[in-house]
Amino acid sequence: MKICKTLLFFCLVCLWTENSLYAQTPYCKNLGFELGNFNNWTGYTWRFSEAADAMWINTNPAPGFVSRRHTIMSDTSAYDANTGYALRKIPKGYKYSARLGDELISSDRSPRCWNQSLRYTMTVDSGNALLILKFALVLQYAVTHTEINEPRFKLTLYDSNGNVLPDCSNYEVYASNKYVKGFKTYIPSGSNVPVQWRDWTTVGANLLKYIGQTITVEFMAADCREHFHFGYAYFLAECHPMYITTKFCENDTSAVLTAPDGFEKYEWKNSSGTLVDTVRIIDLKVPDQKTSYTCTLTSATGCHVTLQTKVVKYIPKSDFRSFMLDCNSNTVQFINLSTKTNGTLLYNWIFDDGNTAALKNPPYTFSSSGMHTVTLIVSNPPSTCMDTLTREVESFSPPLVGINGDSTYCHGLSTTLKAYGAYDYTWSNGSKTATQKISAPGGIYWLLGRSSTGCISDTIYKTIFEDPYWPFLTKGDTTICGNVSVVLSASGAVKYRWNRKVLLASSGGDSYLWTKATTDDSIVASSPGTYLVTGTNTRGCEKSVTFNVTGYTLPAVGFSLSPDALDRNHKTLTVTSPGETNVQYVWKMGDGSSETGQSIQHEYDFSDTTLSYLIKLKALSSHGCIDSSSKYIDVVPFIPNVFSPNGDGMNDVFMTGFDLKIVDRNGLQIYKGSNGWDGRQNGRPADPDTYFYLVYYKDSEQKMHTRKGYVTLIR
Repeated sequence: MKICKTLLFFCLVCLWTENSLYAQTPYCKNLGFELGNFNNWTGYTWRFSEAADAMWINTNPAPGFVSRRHTIMSDTSAYDANTGYALRKIPKGYKYSARLGDELISSDRSPRCWNQSLRYTMTVDSGNALLILKFALVLQYAVTHTEINEPRFKLTLYDSNGNVLPDCSNYEVYASNKYVKGFKTYIPSGSNVPVQWRDWTTVGANLLKYIGQTITVEFMAADCREHFHFGYAYFLAECHPMYITTKFCENDTSAVLTAPDGFEKYEWKNSSGTLVDTVRIIDLKVPDQKTSYTCTLTSATGCHVTLQTKVVKYIPKSDFRSFMLDCNSNTVQFINLSTKTNGTLLYNWIFDDGNTAALKNPPYTFSSSGMHTVTLIVSNPPSTCMDTLTREVESFSPPLVGINGDSTYCHGLSTTLKAYGAYDYTWSNGSKTATQKISAPGGIYWLLGRSSTGCISDTIYKTIFEDPYWPFLTKGDTTICGNVSVVLSASGAVKYRWNRKVLLASSGGDSYLWTKATTDDSIVASSPGTYLVTGTNTRGCEKSVTFNVTGYTLPAVGFSLSPDALDRNHKTLTVTSPGETNVQYVWKMGDGSSETGQSIQHEYDFSDTTLSYLIKLKALSSHGCIDSSSKYIDVVPFIPNVFSPNGDGMNDVFMTGFDLKIVDRNGLQIYKGSNGWDGRQNGRPADPDTYFYLVYYKDSEQKMHTRKGYVTLIR
């Protein structure tokens, strides 16, 4: 927990350090649309046209935000189509901008003549006297229009009475006058009307002379008054203190002076009036302390402001003390003891529950009781120097003192209780430590918490008991035969963890490692070894079961046949197996009969049409491993040399069930088919004689055989 708190504070410190110098004052909230909306802004829309075909539209400004007229830009990768996708809709380094007007394409000829504006009101003080304005313009140019009728953009500052402030930051830009330099021209595809566009421009407005006054800044964009040419703008704004920032801290050997951003020109002079540099940031390698420097800043609109600073060391030191207000509220009063050598101090308190405070001496009510890590960061404007101090601070509230930990312990184990919310503790067993380990037989435990100042909590009780019995079941075959895998499974738990014992080395003794396999309720074991499954129930208790998986080779099942084929005169088959010990052999002979033994003889009784038998062997080892194999034994068909188709029911058909061809002495085919020859020729009984035959058949391997010979027909 300490590590997590330290990292949290480090992140908060880094974040505040990075942004503190450029943070918006309370008067400038959402000035840059950093909230992603128009909070604190007021929108207006109206229409004005001097074109007859637009019916001389002329309306008064109406308050409110109108879709397409006032739009928050949030896609930091988006580019404007009317500039050839050269203009970013949001400048680099920002998350949002606002668009005034509609990003219409040039082919859209619907009537426009829209005017729209956004106003922001703020009270000027020393912390927001520099107004940074960033804008980009897209104005369609119409050569036939007078200036007043062109698309335009306008920036105006008003006082609290609505009067225009006589300030050079006010300006107005038309499509043709390019008042702000740097305009570019783009002619969209399919259009002959050019677009004058201006990339993001930064302008700084000096509000020092308006400190204490309420002012309003207004951005306005307008289409042309003859209603066919568009004009719109993207913009955002920021406010910052109007002073020169100095980095000349306690251990620095050089002084870095930084003028406010947003101006076009900078001129630095020393106390004798000599020009030192013309950049925004100057680095004085050997600074002469208390020497004065002035910087004249010129904005893009020609406004000038001169700022002065002295080179002095800024050494802020963060320090504080604290005390609890009482024994019940959990509130701590912080007393700031921080010091400085020059400038002013700003304070940022960071509490361990994530909240912050900017007061000098804040009271703070913590969300939890006990010890807290509190960090105070002091910054020292107009310098960038800072200092940080982190301390442990105590608060106390009796209802927030308690005991964390599981109220049950697993059989044979213990549970850990941890007290929280106080400075020290007293347990019912006399222990003073915050952490207690409780095992059998359990029971009722109580706790008192105290603060370092003597505050005491109520008595807190916690009952501890052993986790009840829960079934943890396993199943699975632990014998692996050959390359066949087995499934091991468990049930009864809510979580499972499988491990396998793996041999690492063997040198004077075996070294093993349990490696994680899976978290499913079952695994597939494909190799022998020791497998351990650990199940966890809903209370976090664990049980383990070990599987010892053994591997065996499959029994050999190759066998031989003798003879190679059967025929009418050789009907006995000898079958011989490898003959391994402790193996049982069972034979299926293919004719429906079975035999057992290592080597057997079997006699077949087959018909004239039988061509083969499938011999199957199944071998079972003493370990329960089974394998099998099979072979065919072919039967050579019997072909008689005489047949008598006289209708007596005996030998009346020649070679039934075989592909057969019969040819007479003259080479004339008299029969072809598979039903057998019945001794007829062209439907009439053939003459007794000798005939040539060809018999075709396939063996068990589907190999075609042809038998040729002569058969004598007698009647």
